Amino acid sequence: MATDVITLITSDHRTVEKLFERLKKGQGDQAATVAELHALLIAHARAEEDRVYPGIDAHHSVEEHKEAEILLDALVRAKPGTPEFRKTLDELIKSVTHHVEEEESKILPALAKSVGEKKLKELGKAFKERRAEELKALSVPKQAAPPGSREGATRSELYEKAKEADIPGRSHMDKKELAQALRQAK
Repeated sequence: MATDVITLITSDHRTVEKLFERLKKGQGDQAATVAELHALLIAHARAEEDRVYPGIDAHHSVEEHKEAEILLDALVRAKPGTPEFRKTLDELIKSVTHHVEEEESKILPALAKSVGEKKLKELGKAFKERRAEELKALSVPKQAAPPGSREGATRSELYEKAKEADIPGRSHMDKKELAQALRQAK
């Protein structure tokens, strides 16, 4: 499994795109998908800003993160299925897509050129740790779940565990399917 920062960041981008698709198609529990999207985007942005962007010229990217956060908050407040939800989702997708394209075509290639493989791995470790801290802080408390249960885990957390366990098809699984696959993998 690749651990360099560029691979980790682009992997998050692909996960966000899948969540957008699920929301656009109205698949699954929309509120839960919005909560997962919110947690992942916030954690991703904080990890980039705190661990990756210092030392590189990424002022514009930070501004784009702030714009996405405002739209995310509006999406969280909007009721799925309403015109307001759809409009906000479309604006968020447009904003994040622009940011991802810019980051993957300019910022990440410049970063790769300016630092060596070792530094990319160090940044990857720092990014992953910071992202995990944020995901933990943003997740719903697991007090209602029995000890050792995966029921209280977020989809993002289950996905990460499925990734570690190398469960095939994990990116297409919903929260319940991931929990079941992880139980079967034990």
